[in-house]
Amino acid sequence: MVKNPDIASISLDGETLCMNFINTVHNRTDDPLPDYLKNPLDLVAWAEKVKLVDEKAGRRLQKAVSDSPKKARHFFSEAIFLREVLYRMFLAIAANQQISPDDLSQFNVILQDHLAHLILTTHHHGFKESWDLADDSLQHITAPVIKDAYELLLSDKLSRVKECPNCGWLFLDTTRNGKRSWCSMKNCGSNIKALEWYYRQKD
Repeated sequence: MVKNPDIASISLDGETLCMNFINTVHNRTDDPLPDYLKNPLDLVAWAEKVKLVDEKAGRRLQKAVSDSPKKARHFFSEAIFLREVLYRMFLAIAANQQISPDDLSQFNVILQDHLAHLILTTHHHGFKESWDLADDSLQHITAPVIKDAYELLLSDKLSRVKECPNCGWLFLDTTRNGKRSWCSMKNCGSNIKALEWYYRQKD
C-alpha cells in the first residue's frame, strides 16, 4: 500500500511506464521543478503505485534503503538522472527534433547495465522474461522502466509521443484518431478549455 500521499495522488496519464516515470514531476513548466520523488523511499512508493513491485517486495526494498542509506541515495540520484535523460529524449521526439547524442549515449550505458540482468525462464509451455536481480535490489524499479523506454524507441509509435501544452507532461497518444492534445482531459484539458471560453467571452 502506498502511504505517501504525494505519491498516491500522482495521475498516471503517460499511458506507458516510462512516461509515467518521467511524469513524477508535478508540472514541467515550473521552476524549480515540483518533484514528487524526494528520496529513495518515494521511489519505492512510486514502484508500488504503478505495480512494479507488490507490497511484500516493497517492504524488502524499504528495508534495503534503511539498511544501506548511502547506497540508496546513490541509486536515487542515478534514477533521477535516468528520468531526466528520458525526459529530454522523448521531449525531442515530441517536438520532431533529433535526440541529443549525449543523451542517447547516456541511455545506452544505462541500458547495457540493466538489460544484462534480463533473462528468460520457462513458463507452462513457453517462456517468460524475468530479472536476474537480488530480491532487495533497487534496480527492480528502474529496469522495467528502461526496458519500456527501449521498446517504445524501437516501435512505430513515436509519432504518438506528445507534450501536454499546459503542464509539460509527456504522454503516448493511444486514441484511435491520434488527436489527443492534453495529458488528461480531466485536469489540463478542462483547464485549457475553461481559459479558451473565458477569452472568447472577453472578445
